[in-house]
Amino acid sequence: MSTNNIHQDRQLDCNRMGDFFMILAHSTRMRIFCALQNGSRSVTRIAEEAEISVSNASQHLRLMRDRGAVISERQGQTVFYGIADPRFFQAASLIRDALDDRSKASECNRFSGCAQAPTETDRTVEELSTDSIHNPTAH
Repeated sequence: MSTNNIHQDRQLDCNRMGDFFMILAHSTRMRIFCALQNGSRSVTRIAEEAEISVSNASQHLRLMRDRGAVISERQGQTVFYGIADPRFFQAASLIRDALDDRSKASECNRFSGCAQAPTETDRTVEELSTDSIHNPTAH
C-alpha cells in the first residue's frame, strides 16, 4: 500500500471518528448514552433518566441511530433503544478515567508538595514490569 493510500485511509478513519464523537459531544446525547449503560430502554424511560422531554429524547435518539451509536427495536407499540456496540462504553470509560487522572494531576500541580497517586495505567505498567522480572517467560 502506498504512503498516499495510508494517508487517505487515516484521513477517512479520523473523519469517521470525528463524526461519531460529534454525536456524543452534546451534553443531552451524552446523558442519553449514560442512561443506556444498563441496557436497552424505552424512549419514555430514557427521557426520564436523562431528564428531558420524550420528544427531545426522540430527536436525539434518531440522530444517534442514524450515526450508528444506538440501535432500535420495536416491541409492539414501544420502541426500545440500546447501544450499538458495548465497546463504545469501554471507550467512554477510558476517556472518563483519563479525564479524572488529568483533573487530579491538575489539582496536585496547584499545590506544592502534593504527591500524585499512580494512575491505573501506571499500575498496569508497573505490574507488567514486575511480572516480566519475576517470570520472564510469562509474556
